[in-house]
Amino acid sequence: MNEPLALSPAMHTVLASAVHSLLKDPRLTGRSDLVRLAAVVLLAKAPSGSAVVDMSSRDVGGWLGCSLSHVGHTAVPGLKATDAVLCRPNRTDEGRTEGLRLELLPLREARAAADGSPLAMLTKRELATLLRFCEAVTCPGWSPSGKAETPAGFMAHRRGRGAPTDRLAMVLLSLEARTDGRVRMAPGRVPQGFRRADATVARLLNCAVEAAAMVVDRLVAAGHVELEDTKRPGGERLRVPAVAAAHARVRQSVALEAAASASPVAEAEAAGQGPCSRCTDAENEAETDSESEAAGMALSGDGWAQESLEDVLLTADACAFGDQPTEHTANPQVSRGSKNQPDKAVCADLHTAHTPVAALSGFSAGDREVFSGSAVEGRGRRRGRACAGEDSAGADAPRPRTGRTETGADPLRGDKPEKLPGRSTGTGGARFLRAAAVPQDLAEALAPVAHLWTGITRLSTVKWLAKAVRAELVRLSGIVGPELALRALAARLTRRLDGQGPHAVRQLVGWLLHRGLPQRSGCWSFLCDDGYRLDTGDPCESCACLIDDRRSVRRSIAATVDVQLATASPRLRLAEVERRLREAHRAKAAADQALRHERETQNRAQAQAQDQKQDQDLRRAAAQRRRQELAATEAAHAAMACRECGLPDTAGECPVCAFRKRTDELIGQAVDLVVALRVDSLDLRAVAEMTSRVEQDTRTVIERAHARAQTADSSADPGVRAHEVQQLAAKLLAQRRHWALQRLAESEPADEAAERAYQVALRRTHWNATPEKRREAAEKAAVSARQCVAQDLLTEFLTDLSRARANLAVPPERVPWKERLAKLASGDQAQPHALRPVRRRTVA
Repeated sequence: MNEPLALSPAMHTVLASAVHSLLKDPRLTGRSDLVRLAAVVLLAKAPSGSAVVDMSSRDVGGWLGCSLSHVGHTAVPGLKATDAVLCRPNRTDEGRTEGLRLELLPLREARAAADGSPLAMLTKRELATLLRFCEAVTCPGWSPSGKAETPAGFMAHRRGRGAPTDRLAMVLLSLEARTDGRVRMAPGRVPQGFRRADATVARLLNCAVEAAAMVVDRLVAAGHVELEDTKRPGGERLRVPAVAAAHARVRQSVALEAAASASPVAEAEAAGQGPCSRCTDAENEAETDSESEAAGMALSGDGWAQESLEDVLLTADACAFGDQPTEHTANPQVSRGSKNQPDKAVCADLHTAHTPVAALSGFSAGDREVFSGSAVEGRGRRRGRACAGEDSAGADAPRPRTGRTETGADPLRGDKPEKLPGRSTGTGGARFLRAAAVPQDLAEALAPVAHLWTGITRLSTVKWLAKAVRAELVRLSGIVGPELALRALAARLTRRLDGQGPHAVRQLVGWLLHRGLPQRSGCWSFLCDDGYRLDTGDPCESCACLIDDRRSVRRSIAATVDVQLATASPRLRLAEVERRLREAHRAKAAADQALRHERETQNRAQAQAQDQKQDQDLRRAAAQRRRQELAATEAAHAAMACRECGLPDTAGECPVCAFRKRTDELIGQAVDLVVALRVDSLDLRAVAEMTSRVEQDTRTVIERAHARAQTADSSADPGVRAHEVQQLAAKLLAQRRHWALQRLAESEPADEAAERAYQVALRRTHWNATPEKRREAAEKAAVSARQCVAQDLLTEFLTDLSRARANLAVPPERVPWKERLAKLASGDQAQPHALRPVRRRTVA
């Protein structure tokens, strides 16, 4: 049955963990509910192989419950601001924008890390289930042509202000809901004036309780959420009816399928078309065929499986669920009432309908007025009915098959015979013992309570308690040694039992764990236990000293009271002594606490100072290590030889080679200025020839200028000469740039721009300015416009030249004429990027 909201327990855990892991991402924490709901939708729609989702703005608005304008102005910018979603337009090959291409970065990073996070563990099946779940909650719904229709979610009508918050809350509540639709409520104290449901929604949405209360009110008013038990303060229940209805439909579908696949006898019995085989089979036939039928029973599990009463009643066609049959067709298991009672029964028939999946056994109790059916796997001597003494030695002997108990009364259906002590109740339950013996290794230690140990009836409890006793023995062995540990524990248990007085020990387990085993020191000594030493068993001297000190204080206070209140009655003096003793005890406890607090403060301060010193030492060591690493790196870099000439200790490049490299760059820029203005960039051969000729001429000009600048006092150092050549190349580049800008400023586009700027400046000049000032301002604007156009034209010419150089460096691919004609016939005339044509611009 297709119920997206009815998740299995395993799928429920996986999806809830993945969604909460996504919302706990630091990039989504504190963001708006619109952005977080969009992230959940992207997770649901993400494919199993990537984290990229293509959606249109209309679809995004339908999922989030907002308009297209809100998607463009709020949702998409919000997703970009989180750094958790990459959002870019999805364009076709023609450049037309079709929608949005969204990539969920937390999902991509989790899959790349493969660290076992819930997002990384999502499979294709789980992602599809999450998508169907989100569709059932917040999908806008659509009906594509030729495909199955996707119905709208039950939150699709919620649009406008606050819709993303309500939709996100319903997605999280539906993920947290159990099979009955109830949501586990948030524990702890609830702020005054709010409900526990408000605190639960606030915990899920990570928002304030005030905002969550408004969300709960809106969901309750819309009927998507129900509040139960609202009369009890703080005890209300939050229920999602849609989830409960989905699980109910699944259970009903399973029950109907089980009824449809049942045997013909069971179908006839469920429909009321035939009598019950348990009530009509003869007793002798049941005893004869019991073993053969038991071998063919199809039972499941460790013992057996039976459907619930509601599932069985759903498959019955004779009556509706919960109705009572009108005819009295079976023997009742209670009193039949008075003789004047009419034939029509006024009470429900206590003989329940049989499950359609359990085969009927001839050796069952179906023909008796007791339990019906057989609940034993395989053969055994307890296949009939449960009665007293069936585990006795004579179990194989025939027993009377009466339907009465030892008291002589008929047991009601559902009543269980009283369990005998020390007897097992089945193979799958707890194991009971008739008498639990004390473990041999603990016999000496547990000798004082050996008579109480036999009262423990569970083997698991015996093992658990013996483990706790052995742990205490291990602790005592570390204090007094293994040879005295058993004796010390036995002496402790004897003292504790004697201290019970007339009160007997009723629960040995609790008494041992809370009274018998714990050590109670009366003083500072770790050997003291109830005022006795563990090693020798003698009274503790430290406890005696403490007792003497307390007695001395009491005597001192009593003597002082007798002197001060000599005329008072003994009762008043005793009350005054007790009061002063309490005050003295409080004062001493306060002093001890202050001393402990002071010592703890000192220890904490010393620990903090030591930690700070260690941190400082670590930081100093790290800084020193970093300085040494940097120094070593710099030394290694400085020791590198020149990559051009091989000169050692030049950090990879000597001054001469560096100047020559810079000179070559300047010469190349100067050559580009000339070639860009004089050659058509579409003519690649002319570009190559002009570049070679101008570069040779430029180098010749620089060499001649440098030779003329040489004098007798000039230095012969190669570095100095290379620097001088670089300076000459820079000066030549500046001259050529100035010349190029002048030529371009005199061009026709520059003249047009200057004229427009001149006219605009004349019109924009202040009204009270003189004609001379207006003319000066207009001329300045014209000159500025002319320079701007010249600069733009020069930049454009250089760009065209660089593209031509790129085409020159990568020769065009020769395509056969057949392929070129086929492309032209198909209309695909797009050229490669390397062969993109440039505009022809030259300056005479």
